[in-house]
Amino acid sequence: MQPANIGEPLFYQSLNKPFKPCVIIIGGTSGIGLALAHRHLALGWQVVVVGRSSDKIQQLNNEQPHILTFQCDITDINEQRQLFEQLEKSNFERLIYCVGWYLNERVFSLNQQDSARMLAVNLQAFQAVFNWASEQLKINNRHNKTDLNANDQNPALICLSSIAGTMSYPYASLYTKCKRAMIATASAYRLGLKPFNINVNCIALGYVDTQTLRDLNHGDASHKPFIMTQATAVEHIMRAIADNVELAVYPKSMRYLTQALDKAPKRVLYWIIRRKLDKTPHHTNQ
Repeated sequence: MQPANIGEPLFYQSLNKPFKPCVIIIGGTSGIGLALAHRHLALGWQVVVVGRSSDKIQQLNNEQPHILTFQCDITDINEQRQLFEQLEKSNFERLIYCVGWYLNERVFSLNQQDSARMLAVNLQAFQAVFNWASEQLKINNRHNKTDLNANDQNPALICLSSIAGTMSYPYASLYTKCKRAMIATASAYRLGLKPFNINVNCIALGYVDTQTLRDLNHGDASHKPFIMTQATAVEHIMRAIADNVELAVYPKSMRYLTQALDKAPKRVLYWIIRRKLDKTPHHTNQ
């Protein structure tokens, strides 16, 4: 697999310039991932973006040629392996996993294809990326640090979860269980990588006014409770990384609400959530 916008020699030459730290953003061709790519670029980082859509990759190449891109379906084992091989020489200091896939399980019953994709995107690929990236950072961390690091921070692994994953409640959706597992996995990596001076941060977000969320809500997501702008979400994420927060939950108002719900009697919470999740199946197992 070749980088999507440049040849291999220039790719490695660009990545290994000593004065630029490198960040890899998995799922950085749109939404929050793309906004984080632009923020890092503005701060002087070398930015590598991995995305699944060839159209989005091409658009990003045209609009921002300084961002290095890879087209890769991160859930495909073969493409995943080739991607890791290509990025082994990148000497990155930060990796952010922004990939997510959501299907409203209050409306749809997951069929086999939906269920497999939900697991693959939100949990299995995330675990594979963190496993590979943690080993790479151990190797990279033995070498000299790059000169440009404004906060003089340790290298870091970051993942974007969901505020739904912070709650423990019955009848939770598969999406919620995946996000909860992501939070627990990140916490384990944080403890395990501490002796290597590698930070691990998990950011659990509420509703963010992205194009994807608007598309899921017929073009308008303004009715979502405590919804944040994309710019606000990026500010929170960058602050959590800078402060090395283990689990950052935003917005605070929604965090307080979920904490209150999490303390409610389980039988009451079960009744409320089951009433909301029960539905007539729109999909059937294949």
